[in-house]
Amino acid sequence: MKFFVKLSGVLASVAMLSGCSTPQEDCISGATKDYRSLQASIAETSDNVSRGYAVHSQSVPYTYSGSCYDYNTQLYYTCPQTGYRTQESPVAIDVNQERKKLAEFNKLLPKYKDRADRAVAQCKVQYPE
Repeated sequence: MKFFVKLSGVLASVAMLSGCSTPQEDCISGATKDYRSLQASIAETSDNVSRGYAVHSQSVPYTYSGSCYDYNTQLYYTCPQTGYRTQESPVAIDVNQERKKLAEFNKLLPKYKDRADRAVAQCKVQYPE
């Protein structure tokens, strides 16, 4: 019996640790955060210019009939539950202003890439694998 308790503890620990990132991965993720954020902004702004409008997304609640359980009577019954769906709607933009913003983002990109590359190199030195 003790063997199974120890084995289950070891397996639980291994399962927990397998989902963790290494210190180097954490460092690289932090070092490239601004660069990745700028890339995402460029992609979004470029899409907005291509479409001619932006897209606003919001989470909208809705009610549906679900199944609930009463522990006193040990019976299931129908009850209202709340779910959420994403609703997208077009938003008017000034395309010329978006083009200017895109040009500014593209000017910043090489600087952010260089900064991220140097930080990644530092992470690899600081946390070798």
